[in-house]
Amino acid sequence: MRTRAESEIAERAPVRLSLGDRLAWWIATGGGSGLAPIAPGTVGALLGVGLFVGSTFAERAFGAGAVEWIVVSLLLGIGLWASSRACRSFERADPPQIVIDEVAGQYLALAIAFWGGGEEPRWGVIGVSFVFFRLFDIWKPYPIRRVERWASGVGIMADDVLAGGYAGLVTHVALLLARRLL
Repeated sequence: MRTRAESEIAERAPVRLSLGDRLAWWIATGGGSGLAPIAPGTVGALLGVGLFVGSTFAERAFGAGAVEWIVVSLLLGIGLWASSRACRSFERADPPQIVIDEVAGQYLALAIAFWGGGEEPRWGVIGVSFVFFRLFDIWKPYPIRRVERWASGVGIMADDVLAGGYAGLVTHVALLLARRLL
């Protein structure tokens, strides 16, 4: 029979994670960026900006097409797997440390914003997209708040994908209007 102190220590002891759980945890936390003490979601969104800028320049350097959409697909698929699995490790429905959803949402927002433009990413447009993404992610207009309640990794990823879609569309339309007016 355990003493009360032994039981408390056992409850706080770290759980041994399998290699797959560790990989899922690392991906879900954006390589650990989700452990930022302040605004981990914002840090994850900034990681999405960096990934987008890097992949865009790689696409142009190597002449490959549609890299952004391949990365979006990978982020969504891997993010769904990793966030679902990491939820079990954190033992919470939507822990703030999981930021792969913010990475994917911000990346999607930028892919939509620059879609069909054939231009280098401009920091002003990136900044506008970032602000819109964070706004929609925090505000959660319909149906974002509803899908956030979905179970496990689906709900974690879906709300940020919708926020990214909204942000990308608003930024894209603003960019089109700016081109016509200027």
